[in-house]
Amino acid sequence: MKAVLNWFPIAAGLIFLLSLAYLQRDRAWRGENDFVQLYTGATLVGTPGLYSRAENLAVVQQVLGLQMESVVYTRPPFYAALLKPLALLPYRAAYAVFSLASIASVIWFVVRFSRECPSLPIFMAMSIPVLTAICGGQDTPFLLAILGASLLLTRSDRDFLAGLVLSLVAIKFHLFLFVPLLLLVKKRWWILGGATTGSLALTGLGICVAGVDSILNYANVLHDPWINFSATMMPNLHGLVTVLQAGPTLEMFLVALVLAAISWMLWSSSNYEFLFAASLVCGLLVSFHSGVADEIILLPVFVSVVKTTSMPSLRVVTALILTPIPSLLVLADAPYSAFFPVMLLLLLGLFCAECATGFKRVLMPSRS
Repeated sequence: MKAVLNWFPIAAGLIFLLSLAYLQRDRAWRGENDFVQLYTGATLVGTPGLYSRAENLAVVQQVLGLQMESVVYTRPPFYAALLKPLALLPYRAAYAVFSLASIASVIWFVVRFSRECPSLPIFMAMSIPVLTAICGGQDTPFLLAILGASLLLTRSDRDFLAGLVLSLVAIKFHLFLFVPLLLLVKKRWWILGGATTGSLALTGLGICVAGVDSILNYANVLHDPWINFSATMMPNLHGLVTVLQAGPTLEMFLVALVLAAISWMLWSSSNYEFLFAASLVCGLLVSFHSGVADEIILLPVFVSVVKTTSMPSLRVVTALILTPIPSLLVLADAPYSAFFPVMLLLLLGLFCAECATGFKRVLMPSRS
């Protein structure tokens, strides 16, 4: 009976996700989603058309038989090179391999970290970001494998290798803007060295395969308005400000507030894994372009919070933000979508409170 009770919420969560996936079955089954842009990049890498909108749309038309105006390759040149083997397969076969790899990343992360975080399978089983990523052909599940592997290597004192693995988050670098600051301030030189070495190697690979101009072309495509979906459905500060119909002044103030918060935490805490989790929260907040699938990085945050802190309110809020309601409110668009970034700000405040509590414990003299 105990085993049944333990598995019941997981089964209920999976049934819930599968019912939502069923509603998206047609587009998901045909691969009419974001995977096509990755397949397009893998197809065009090594040609001048990697970041050409016309060339991208031509490939999409060829593989899907339809036009998807907002789908163009928007990732670094090296990533297209790494994905090149998929372009050797027919589109459906490549999509199947990619989807299986995404699901395997999720399963590995859950299995590996469920012992230290027993509630992780439950939250994963009802995760809207995981569902959105898999049905949407997005690659954010790979971030679970990258972040998880990097943390495990750090725990085993293989810092340089941990940094090498961590460099792969460059596929979505805008979610990790505060990680280099963490490594610098806390003087984690071996991790930083590994990450720098990996980043240089990946950049070199991109240049060798796509040419020197690919870096500039990549930077230019990031400003393409076609790649931006509704800002009000972004789970970040930019989405919050857009919902509030406020100007850039408020957004800059909030970004400065996040920078001040992470700076305070870096000064007052020496727990690398705790600070790493905080940097992920800050990165998601300031990411100008992100969606529901990017919220998947909060799962490693939850694992680290459970491992490094016993503060009840921090644990509860981290768990609550992983439940379906906050993500569903993002998908419901304005004004409901503002709830998620507000919860992220609350979560950041609790991270700061935990640091302040720990700092006070250090300063207070013992009464023994």
